[in-house]
Formats: sequence, structure tokens, C-alpha cells
Amino acid sequence: MNDRLDVRRSSRDAVSPIVVLGEFDGFHLGHRQLADAALRVAQRERRPLVAAVLADMGAAHTLTTVDQRCWALLASGASSALVVSLVDASDPAIAVEIVDQIANRLAPSAVVMACLPDDASTARFPQLRAEFAERSIEVVEVPRWRNPDGQFITSDAVRDALRTADIPRANDLLGRTFSLIGTVVHGSGLGRTIGFPTANLDLRADALIPRRGVYAALVDLADGSQHRAAVNIGVRPTVERDGHVLVEAHLLDFDGDLYGVRIDVGFRRWLREEQRFGSVDELVAQLALDVEHTRLLLRG
Repeated sequence: MNDRLDVRRSSRDAVSPIVVLGEFDGFHLGHRQLADAALRVAQRERRPLVAAVLADMGAAHTLTTVDQRCWALLASGASSALVVSLVDASDPAIAVEIVDQIANRLAPSAVVMACLPDDASTARFPQLRAEFAERSIEVVEVPRWRNPDGQFITSDAVRDALRTADIPRANDLLGRTFSLIGTVVHGSGLGRTIGFPTANLDLRADALIPRRGVYAALVDLADGSQHRAAVNIGVRPTVERDGHVLVEAHLLDFDGDLYGVRIDVGFRRWLREEQRFGSVDELVAQLALDVEHTRLLLRG
């Protein structure tokens, strides 16, 4: 790794930025380390830091929107952000397209990237470094960050934790609480009729949804208030056949109209599997236990 930049000075170079490059999905602890390292380089070289966010437009199961990633990078010290939209990230020529956009639009003094994985064949865009070298743009590589068990912190590791409902692990990797943000829409109304009204989330189509089941969560509302909630992710097998997956949050000790309101559901613990009960009465009894479990887990 080149720890010290030997920057060639020129009249054009005087305002050339340091660029930090990545996909930044989830903006986990490894991304924060990369952004911090790039900021130190920019400060040392007395240059602005610009974030270049690679946005695979065909990606599914994403942790954060591109806008959320840009805001996180701006909060971490970047003066601006460039979104490089990738129509087909599997195209072998994609590295040329990426570097062309960055070189032509930003004319960077240097590009800061995470080091290649231990197995370079698994690199997402393996030809990037060679393409930057072709244009005499220096690449500064930052070691990837490992968690306490020695594994690299990656967006895929966060996704794996969420798919197995290991919420504490996902939150540790992220360095924050994983959340789903969506607008509350009308549902069947069953929850209200059985005493457990729910806020049904309308989520973006590419969002990663954790494993089916019941979770303890904290819900943030636009007015700044926060409420404990028992959240169900599933198809409601007791009351529906061939239902599609819903995310429903029952806010504890809350009585209000949330339709049309955008809420942030922060996941804290997984409580149990989704179940099919023999009757609605059995379902109601279990929901009462879920609420009490949530109350105890999130007390204080």
C-alpha cells in the first residue's frame, strides 16, 4: 500500500480532488474506515475529498439507497458526491466506463479504494486499478477492516446476518441499528380488529428484507418521537393463503394515525419464527406474548 502520496503538481492539478471510490452499500464500519482514511489523505494533501459512489442499477437486496450512501459520505467529510450509475455491472468492460467517468468529470489527483480481497478473483471490479494506471492516476489502497472474529466486514456479511436474523451481528458490522424506512399504507385492517393495529410499510422494491419472523424494534417518527414495536415480517399464514411478504409494525403504547407517514423501523432483536396458529385466538395470545417480550427487551 502506498501510504504517502507523491502528487505531481500542475496548474490543472491545483484543484484536483482526492476521490474515495466504492459501492458503499450499507455504509458499514469498513466503509467508514475507508472514508476516514481518504479524508486524512485529502487533508494532508490540502485537497477536497469527493466521493464516487458506484451504483449498480440492477442490484437487488440492497441495504441502503444511493441517496443514503451519499449523505453518509458527506457527513464523513466529503465535499461532494458523484454517482456512477452502472447499467450492467457484470460487463467485463465496466471498469473502463467507471474510470472514464471519474477521470473526465473529476480529474482526480488520486483515488482511495479498499484493498483487493484476499482472493483477488472475487473482486467486484478487478480491472479498476489497471485502468487508473493507464491514465496515470494514483491509487491509494486502504486495508479492509476485520471484525473481532477475524472476518472482513462486508456488505455481504451484513446481508448474511440479516437473512439468518442475527440482528446483533448485523448491527455490530454496521456500527448502527439496521433499519427499514417506508411509508405506512393501508392493509387489511385485521390487526386493529384483534387489538393489535399495525403500520404496514411500503418498501422500495430492491430493499433487503430480513428473515421472516417477529422482531423487537424501535420506530422513529417524523416528529422526533421513538416507540418500541413488535414487528412481523411474513405472509400471515394464520389468516391468509398465498400471501405476499409484509412488514408490519405494532407500536407499543401508541394511538395515532400513521397512514401516509414515513417511518424508520430499527431492528434490535429477533423473537421467534413466523408461525401458523390453529385459530385467531391462539394468534392473539401469542401476539400478547410478543408485545410483552418486546417491552422487556427494550425497557429503558
